[in-house]
Amino acid sequence: MVILGIAFLCAAYQVFVRFSLEEDRQQVRLVADLNGLKKIAAYEKKPITVVLDQLKKIGITELGVFEETLPDAVALGEVYYVKGSGIERLKGFVPTFDNLLKAKRIKPESTYLYIENDTVRKRIAGQLKWMLGGEEIKFFGKDIIEINEPEEELRGIGLGISEAQKKFLSGKGFTIVPRVWNDPLVNAINIGPKISLLSGSDVVVFDGEEILGFPDAIPQLAEALKKYKINYGNVEIVKQDGDLQLKKLAAPNIIRVHSVPKDELKKITKEEAADRYVRAVRERKINMIYLRPFLPPKMEAYPIEYNMNYFSEVKQKIEKSGFSVGKRDAMVGYEIDKWTILIIGSGIIAGAVLLALAVFDIPLLYSIMIWLLFTLIIGLIELKGGSLITQKILALLAAVVFPSYAVISSFSRERRQFPAIFLDTLLMLMSIVIITGVGIVLMVGLLTDYRFLSGAEVFPAVKLALTLPILIIAIALLLKESGGNIFNWVKEVLGAKVSLLSVALGAVCLAGLGILVARSGNFVLPVPGFEKEFRNMLEVLMYVRPRTKEFLIGYPILCFAAVYFLSWKKNWLWLLAAIGAIAPVSVFNSFSHIHTPLFISFIRTMNGLVLGIMIGAVVVWFTGKVIKIKDN
Repeated sequence: MVILGIAFLCAAYQVFVRFSLEEDRQQVRLVADLNGLKKIAAYEKKPITVVLDQLKKIGITELGVFEETLPDAVALGEVYYVKGSGIERLKGFVPTFDNLLKAKRIKPESTYLYIENDTVRKRIAGQLKWMLGGEEIKFFGKDIIEINEPEEELRGIGLGISEAQKKFLSGKGFTIVPRVWNDPLVNAINIGPKISLLSGSDVVVFDGEEILGFPDAIPQLAEALKKYKINYGNVEIVKQDGDLQLKKLAAPNIIRVHSVPKDELKKITKEEAADRYVRAVRERKINMIYLRPFLPPKMEAYPIEYNMNYFSEVKQKIEKSGFSVGKRDAMVGYEIDKWTILIIGSGIIAGAVLLALAVFDIPLLYSIMIWLLFTLIIGLIELKGGSLITQKILALLAAVVFPSYAVISSFSRERRQFPAIFLDTLLMLMSIVIITGVGIVLMVGLLTDYRFLSGAEVFPAVKLALTLPILIIAIALLLKESGGNIFNWVKEVLGAKVSLLSVALGAVCLAGLGILVARSGNFVLPVPGFEKEFRNMLEVLMYVRPRTKEFLIGYPILCFAAVYFLSWKKNWLWLLAAIGAIAPVSVFNSFSHIHTPLFISFIRTMNGLVLGIMIGAVVVWFTGKVIKIKDN
């Protein structure tokens, strides 16, 4: 307990550090998609300047701008390109072409670019040379470039951000956030020069299903981003190949981005989209909101007015939530030291020893030796530079040990009868919450590190942390119920007559455990419509929505199990306690989401606890009426 106390104090300081870092980051960047803005301007047949002026009045001054392609450059009047076989029809249009025709130097299958502006020509020629290879590019004079590729193969190549567009947008007071897509021509050699064209921008957001340079050039991409001091705009939830590798290499220079995909935008209202953005900022430490406009026929009003109102609503709701709109730097590179990891780790191992002592009869000397052995193992791993490995293993161990110990130790105390049973039930519940809280502090302190705070690393084996404590609790209480001979108990169970009701209840329990695991991710089980409405109502009433499995299932079942236990009942206690353990396990799971601010997780936990106690009080009262109390 002394070791655990020292580790707790050490971890509590790290929790304070993390809370300070989170409180210092209350700004959110709003970025509007320029392509979408052009579409709504074209729909009303108005110049883009009208939309940009209104956007600036709202207070949004950052624009997501895609790289220029050859068709884009033609539309801006920067480039003229033509296939070699088509130059014959252009006699007299470009004198240089006429001279090349006369000299019979035009290749029918090649592509020819005519670029007058020196800056544009240097950028485009450089990009094409890096992407295609120098042998594929040839200059005729100063203005004409020959490319030994058919023009249809060149249309999709990104050519950097147009100088004309940069000048126009900066003149209007806007900052550009480059949007870059992957290209099979990008490799480890040319990715550096490509990123060099984005120097001056502080963040880049990649488009499509792959990160630029995937699959082989992600390390070189990370190196180039750091060289040119460009942050990686990591779009959450959206799956992009290469994302995990780049996050690990780019940390802590990561800007967390949230956006509603175009297809999903067709299915929701602007109010729902605005609420989603606010929730992302408040509950998941999102640094940047990427705004796409609603396009016809979704809106009921004119597109420009409709979307300006929508953007304004997003901004106002974010500001009402306590955030300001403006530039925000990437996560500070705070790193936990090895001695801190060792001290906190020794406390987690001490907790594991306490759990073992609560289940098995282990001599004190042996328990101290077990603690010392595993603490030395942590120290050796740390000396070998394996901090990240030990952090993940110890965090998972804490998530398994402390909810398990909280429930098992609470159901191993002295039993009482009415009328003290009401108070004892509350004390048992508080004991479970406090012990779980100690483990949470140790886990949070252990993961107060830029790699976890930036999202480059995540809490490991979430589904194992959700299910293993429940199984440990069930087995440990079964051992107590069977007097330590679980094999006889299993034999009795296997030989017992089973009713259909028991089978049905067992199936329901298994299904519930499966749903608990499946609902722990973002992409396994969808949320029903009625549950969404219920969640929204709770969020409006309580600021942060508590987890339904805590206050509707976990805490009430824990209260019922406590009354059952204190009333000297023991059959099926293992099952009741294991189901009730969903509450502390879920609370631990809330804090293991490192991207969620500590304040939000704390409020969510308190809301769930208060509602759970209220429902649990009804359960205790009802149980007290129907359970027959046995005399001691």
